[in-house]
Amino acid sequence: MSQKIDFNALKARTMGSGNDEEAVTVDTRGLISKVLARYSGKWTVLREMIQNAADASATRVTIKFETLPSTTVPLPASADQTTLIKHVLSNHTLKRLLISNNGLPFSEKDWSRLKRIADGNPDETKIGAFGVGFYSVFDDCEEPFVSSGDEAMAFYWKGNALFTRRLQLDEGSKNPETTFVLDYRNDSSPIPSLMQLCQFLSSSLTFVGLERIELWLDDWNLLRLTKKVAPSVNVTIPKDIETKTAQGLMKISSVTREVAQVDASWMRIVEWKPQATLSPLDGLRDTTGSLRSFFSRLTGQNGAEKQTKPERIERSNENEELTKILNASVFLHINTASIQASVSQALSDELERATRKPPPKKTKIAILTPSYDATIAVGASLSQSEILASILPSKTGRVFIGFPTHQTTGLNAHISAPSVIPTVERESIDLNTRYISRWNLEMLRAAGIICRIAWSAEMASIKLNILSKRELTNRSKIRREDIVPVIPEAIHSANQFVFRESTPSSLLGQTIEDAFWTCNKNASIEILSSCGVIQSHQTRIAPKELSFMDSIPVLPDEFVLGAKEFVKKLTDFGLVTDITVSDIKKELETCTLRSDQVLEFLSWLGRRAVSGQLESSSIQALLSVAVVNDEDSKGNATPLLVLADIRCFLNPQRIPAELPLPPWVMPFKFTKSLSKQYFEAMGWKELDIVPWLKWLVGNAGNRSILTVEQDMTCTSAFAAQVLPVLSKQWEPLSPSAKQTVASLLQAQTVIPTRFGMKRPAETYFTSVRLFDDLPIVYGLNNVKEKFLAALGVRKTVELGVIFERLLDPSESANTAVDNQKRWSHVDLVKYLTSVREDIPQKDIERLKNTSICMAEVQGDSTDNHRKRYKISELFEPNESLRNLNFPIIEWPANYRPSSGEGRFLTMLGLRCFPTAPELIDLMAQSLKEANHALYGRAISYFITEYHTNGYATFNCGGVNVPFLSVEGSKVPSAPSKCFTDEGAALFGFKILRKDLHPHALKFGVRPHPALGECIDVLIQQPPTTRKDARVFFKYLAGRVAELSARDISRVGNALVVPITSRDETEKDQKFRLITPNSCYLGEGEDYRDIFDFVDFGQEANLFLMAVGSKREPTKPELARMVVREPARISSIFQSSEKYIKLLRTLAEHLPTLRKDRDLFNSMRRSSFLLASRDITSQGTKKTNGKAEGGDGSDDDLYADEDQSIKEWNLAAAKEIIVVDDFQSFNLFKEHVLAAPQEEVLENFYIALGASPLSTIVEERAHWGAVAADQRPAVKLQKLIHERSRLFLHDQSSDSIRHDIKWLEKNLTVHVVNSISLTRSLQGRRVSHNQKRSAIITQQPKGWTLWICPGKYDLYEISQALVHLILVRPKLHSTLTLEMLLKTDLLELKARGYNVERILKQKAHEAKMAEDRRQKQVEEERKLLQEREAEWAKRQAQIAEEEQAQAQAQAQDLMPGDFPNSPTQRNNTRDLQQISQPEAIQQDQRPRGLFASLTKRLGLENGRFNDLSSSTTGPSEPQGSLPPPPYSADDPNKNRPEGTPNVHPPHKLHEELLSAVQACRAHGSSGVYSRPETKQVNETKSYCDEKPSHDLEFAATLPCGLHVLLTRSISDRSAFLSENIAGMNVFASVLLDCATIFALRKDSLSLFYDPGSKTIAFNQAGSIFCNYHYFKQLHQSSLLQLSSPGRAEALVYWWVILCHELAHNLVADHSSAHSYYTESFVAQYFPKIAVKLAADSPQPPVQTPQSQP
Repeated sequence: MSQKIDFNALKARTMGSGNDEEAVTVDTRGLISKVLARYSGKWTVLREMIQNAADASATRVTIKFETLPSTTVPLPASADQTTLIKHVLSNHTLKRLLISNNGLPFSEKDWSRLKRIADGNPDETKIGAFGVGFYSVFDDCEEPFVSSGDEAMAFYWKGNALFTRRLQLDEGSKNPETTFVLDYRNDSSPIPSLMQLCQFLSSSLTFVGLERIELWLDDWNLLRLTKKVAPSVNVTIPKDIETKTAQGLMKISSVTREVAQVDASWMRIVEWKPQATLSPLDGLRDTTGSLRSFFSRLTGQNGAEKQTKPERIERSNENEELTKILNASVFLHINTASIQASVSQALSDELERATRKPPPKKTKIAILTPSYDATIAVGASLSQSEILASILPSKTGRVFIGFPTHQTTGLNAHISAPSVIPTVERESIDLNTRYISRWNLEMLRAAGIICRIAWSAEMASIKLNILSKRELTNRSKIRREDIVPVIPEAIHSANQFVFRESTPSSLLGQTIEDAFWTCNKNASIEILSSCGVIQSHQTRIAPKELSFMDSIPVLPDEFVLGAKEFVKKLTDFGLVTDITVSDIKKELETCTLRSDQVLEFLSWLGRRAVSGQLESSSIQALLSVAVVNDEDSKGNATPLLVLADIRCFLNPQRIPAELPLPPWVMPFKFTKSLSKQYFEAMGWKELDIVPWLKWLVGNAGNRSILTVEQDMTCTSAFAAQVLPVLSKQWEPLSPSAKQTVASLLQAQTVIPTRFGMKRPAETYFTSVRLFDDLPIVYGLNNVKEKFLAALGVRKTVELGVIFERLLDPSESANTAVDNQKRWSHVDLVKYLTSVREDIPQKDIERLKNTSICMAEVQGDSTDNHRKRYKISELFEPNESLRNLNFPIIEWPANYRPSSGEGRFLTMLGLRCFPTAPELIDLMAQSLKEANHALYGRAISYFITEYHTNGYATFNCGGVNVPFLSVEGSKVPSAPSKCFTDEGAALFGFKILRKDLHPHALKFGVRPHPALGECIDVLIQQPPTTRKDARVFFKYLAGRVAELSARDISRVGNALVVPITSRDETEKDQKFRLITPNSCYLGEGEDYRDIFDFVDFGQEANLFLMAVGSKREPTKPELARMVVREPARISSIFQSSEKYIKLLRTLAEHLPTLRKDRDLFNSMRRSSFLLASRDITSQGTKKTNGKAEGGDGSDDDLYADEDQSIKEWNLAAAKEIIVVDDFQSFNLFKEHVLAAPQEEVLENFYIALGASPLSTIVEERAHWGAVAADQRPAVKLQKLIHERSRLFLHDQSSDSIRHDIKWLEKNLTVHVVNSISLTRSLQGRRVSHNQKRSAIITQQPKGWTLWICPGKYDLYEISQALVHLILVRPKLHSTLTLEMLLKTDLLELKARGYNVERILKQKAHEAKMAEDRRQKQVEEERKLLQEREAEWAKRQAQIAEEEQAQAQAQAQDLMPGDFPNSPTQRNNTRDLQQISQPEAIQQDQRPRGLFASLTKRLGLENGRFNDLSSSTTGPSEPQGSLPPPPYSADDPNKNRPEGTPNVHPPHKLHEELLSAVQACRAHGSSGVYSRPETKQVNETKSYCDEKPSHDLEFAATLPCGLHVLLTRSISDRSAFLSENIAGMNVFASVLLDCATIFALRKDSLSLFYDPGSKTIAFNQAGSIFCNYHYFKQLHQSSLLQLSSPGRAEALVYWWVILCHELAHNLVADHSSAHSYYTESFVAQYFPKIAVKLAADSPQPPVQTPQSQP
């Protein structure tokens, strides 16, 4: 707010003023309709009537529907009762509804409240609150009637006002009951669904004080409901329940409990439903049916109460009797609590303001639940009755406030809370209103506490039942069989108090639930357990298998399954927990486990351990206290089994159960039926072979643990039991376990033999028969040999024994007998081969390392003392090996390597071929000894067996022994020192003997020497001739792929390339050496005079290119050369074109040159750039000299241009300018060094530091005074913005200095009288002065384009603009922009320019203008509505005054007649009628300024198109009289005329606005109308003349207006080009006038018809204005620079448009037309005045200035 206002003081002043006070009036019918819109539920009328009956202490309510017979379906003849009632239900409609009750008659206060809306019952004990419920009867009933006691009241309407009449009844007419008579508004209301109606009535009877409800249809008693209540009993409130609510507003003082019985008797027709004759509205309407339910669904409300259950339609036989009476009953438990309310005064006041009565200090809340016993009793009858089904809560109950609401409770119980405040429609609980929600939430919390008390009462009843039965058995402790009978009842009670989400408000159910669970002072609740009803914190949830937990109270399993949701709540709130480890541990500490309990305990513990429900520490804690009292198979007690000592369990598949077990293994009888996973999860391990064997071996001599029969080291029978077990489990054992078992048994006498128990290493298998006295294994038939062999049992005799017994170690051969006793090595091999699989590995190793075999005798040697060899030192008998002189094993028979003996010898190391090193040594030795035959056999064997013997895996190239023959030398060479390629000889390397070349790779000989070695030779001995260089480089070119970076660097910088001088003759050529990096390949046509080029052929050049030579110099190298020696290069080129070509090459690679910072800095400093200076003749210089002080013309500047010459010089970049301003360059070209005018070179020069010419030319602008008419500037600025988009679209982003957004923001255009420009060159005394028509200068707030008046020069404008928007403009840039500014958009589009965006922008601007026009029209409409409201208010006041006057004059009525009875309604008169004389009098009042204005302008009586003889024609010169349509006198001045009907001001304004909106675009290409003359009836002497028109479309102006010309004009193009300026001005005047009316632009058109008397005409809403009259009257003055005549033209043509717009209301030129014309003038005069003030000439904005 702009200022602070004391509103309190302002209100006090307003209340203290003496102005009249006015009462707020109410539209009663509308108010009732709005109230009914809130009452969207079904059975609203019946609900309100039953509530009123309960408030009146009634005990009975009777509801009766009276019907109307069908007019189309006749009554069946001689029909029985069933057929008759079916006919009534199917075809009759409702006529009347009668609702009676036997409550107290209406008191005077009741009668008063009945006729006042929103005046509810102030009694806080009553259900009614808001005072609007009764008015629901108006939904279908127009005029209800009420009779109660000795009075009656009738309601009737007068217009929209509701009136009542009361009548005092005599004794004979008194009504003992209160009856509401509701006649239906129409006769089409169908009979409602009887089943749904009966269900509603049965649920309504639940909590109200009524005892009986009857339903009648005509004379049929369809339903009778009766409620009986047993005497109540007091319920004890537990001490630990907090009876006060959370906020302390409510406190429960007492609770009573009672049983109620509801009996129902109904006619069977209630269950019948017509199949196809019912109206579709039956499912939507109740007895007060309307469209209210439909609209309530649209607004998201529950328009119709959801059916608790779908109707069960009994499709009975047609002959079945439907008038039969059926009966059913239902029993209920009702807990009723007395509530004491403690409400603060402030809250009480707020509640009273909202409900019209104070909150009750005492109230009641009742909880209804189905009785368990009654449910069982009436289950059969209830299943047959859907009528009583709505009374019992199913899964969720409802909240009752005397009647059921749509709000559910969230639990399986109904809650009656009459003091809960509902919403206005009384179908939901208000939990949103601030103070009401606080009251309601406290009431709901109290309901939750009552539910908790009800639960406690249920549990107390169950507890009493258990105790009474236990007393009969005289048991002191409750057992499971005591609680089994009451478990179903406990489940039933628990399911009643399971809370679910309530609807539609979930907050209600949540509030009740929170109070239910949190009202206890201690976190506990009564619950049924295995020990009876106890507190929940003492109860646990235990699995079924814990039978050993007898003393722990747990929830029965049936209860957990039957009341899952209740138990879940108990666990969620932490009221009941699962049985804990501590509970079980305490139980285990108190007693031992019996044998039958051990299995159950282990099973439970194992499952919990596997599932992760118990931690390892908890498991160990239980096992640590568990003790088993076990018995043996005979029933004798055994020592206690402490589970804390148990570490393992037995797997009988690995270790038989009958064998002795360690004491820390759980007996198998307790574990045999349980899963292995259980024990592993408990931390026990499966008994393994190794610890069991350790225990057996470790206690073998301990007779207190193991008997002799159980000692495996002494008893062969027990060993025969244990060893098979170990043998069976031997394979799965790990290597370490096997080693452990072997080490345990190898030292023990555990192997039974015929010679007693032996250690395993001392025994032999039964297969060993070599000697008879060996200890053979005996009695171990099921033991695997592999196991025994692992223990050390032998399959073969020791070699030492064999050597001792069979092989004489002495080598003497004295007698033949000795030769027969000794075995040869051949015999020994054959024996060992036969027992190969049984020989231990250590014996195999001994055989390998013992010299037992002899070699073949070479030659004729007879030495008896022959040497013995190890088998690995000998070779197989083979002829090729004998030729190589290798030792061969002596084998008399035919030796076969594949035989058993051959494979055994191979295993022991007998060799089948020599190794590669052995062969190489053999070859080297043979060459050394000059044994060429042996060398040839050795090398042939190597080549032949190269792949067979695996010599390919041996790297011969790494051998340094010289064993290969080479060309041209007898000295052998190592493989790494000789090569196969002939080129290697160039560098002095050896070449392998040619016959060995095919096998070079086998010997490790490479084709070429290492490239590094070749390079070393090349650098040390470079070629000195071109021929040598070609050979060297050609060889090396073939190996360029092997070049490393180091090799390239070494060769590239070495002097290895021979080159001749360019100036030497062929005969006297002398070579010099250069590096490959400094020479270039090829002919070098462009740069051969600057750089060294060589050519050794394509292959040799490839090597040079690889080591650093290039095809041509790089751009940085070229730049360095030019920077270093510019003069030399220039002298070599002898041509500026060649030098510029060189510079162009550098310019194209400027980004590359920039990367070398040092080079680029040198380029900036060096004078290597070529620039030109224009040298002119002396005459030209004189001319230019004259220009310094005077006004030289542009022709002088270019007169001698052809006579100038260019002088080229080398200069640094800072000394050169870049031509970016051609005008300035032509002025100062002989004073500057200019860069070549190529864009690439100019960018290059600027990058090196050259300056644009525009930066050193100083300009000083001078301009004159600002012109008064700035419209050309506005138009030009718009044109520049429009066309600059096209111009900049084709420019590169880096060439744009300022974009179009910058132009729109910073560039302005002004028209000034004159402009001149002075240019001078910095640092030189040279200047030039020039007149301009356009120039751009920088101003403090941006840039300004100054232009001269008249037709501006678009070339100079373009010339000035391109320097502003482009970084470096070209000459063609100016020409392009000029062309874009000159050319029409459509022509540009034809040339290929994308002008769609501009055209769319123009369309958008037109749309914006149309939006502004529409906004203006809407503002006028809004003003019109305000005036209409003001008019209506004023007329209403007049009507009230007349009505009051009429009532004051009313005569007395006859006795007994009702005042203002309905029969008098038609006598009211229309209060809004205006008498005709008053309108005429209003029209005859003085017409003021606007009447005289239209009179002066000749518009009176429509003489607008009539040019009489007294007026001057448009073709004549102007005289003393103004031109048409002005007239000196009024020809109709004294003519009487009829007056049109006068409307209220807003009506007139509305008609004028509709006339403006009636204007539309003219869509035809021509206009033709016949002449017409009409006689005006108002005056016999006046004719309405309408001339003819014959026009044709010619053109469309830039502003969008169409131009039509008369067909008499032959050369239209010439006419349009001659008058285009005047037409544009005329169009701008018309558009300004159109904005005043918010008139559409396309509804106006121009036409030219010099022979017509018509200034303008209106045809079908389109207005046409004659350019001929504008041309004669206003054109000459408006085309001048200043426009003082524009105001006159605006007024003139504005009045013309007023006249034509009036024709949209009246066609003829009558008095009505004159009236509307003047009305237009009067209505829009303020707007034309504002327009004229805005368009008045302004003083010049700026004085003449000059600016650099």
